[in-house]
Amino acid sequence: MKPTKLSTLITAAISVGILAYGVCVLLVRLGAQMPVSATTLIGTLIVIPIVLLILALPIFRYRAAIKAALAQADEAKKQPVKRVDPFYALRVALLSKAVSLSGSIFGGWHVGVLIAVLSSPQISSASVWRTALALVASVAMVVCGLVVERACKVPPDANVSSDTEASPA
Repeated sequence: MKPTKLSTLITAAISVGILAYGVCVLLVRLGAQMPVSATTLIGTLIVIPIVLLILALPIFRYRAAIKAALAQADEAKKQPVKRVDPFYALRVALLSKAVSLSGSIFGGWHVGVLIAVLSSPQISSASVWRTALALVASVAMVVCGLVVERACKVPPDANVSSDTEASPA
């Protein structure tokens, strides 16, 4: 699996942002209300990166244990490092990739809506704050997704013993 490129996330955000601005302008011209994020959506956007970080805790612990084992100078005192289930790490990596991509899409949408709200003649402070908070939560999704995806990379192989040694073939 290739790591998520920042250019992909930026392209998705810009494309959806332009689309969101166009949709907002079209809705206002047709006499409808400006679309503003609901409180439940904002809450969900805040909870998603928190859950992702909780799911990635075993992977962060494993990385820290490997770093500590590599830092030990004495070969005789090296402790075996308990590995994370590779299927679990793959699932978390895929989830983090999905969270970062969806966060960039939500972020682009909220940037487009925020520009449309700020450029309208009547500005509601509640809609500005809701959209800005949703934008911050979307950026948090992108950042957490990228951090967890980078943590799920295979660590460098060194002479660190583990509790599940590969049997020679």
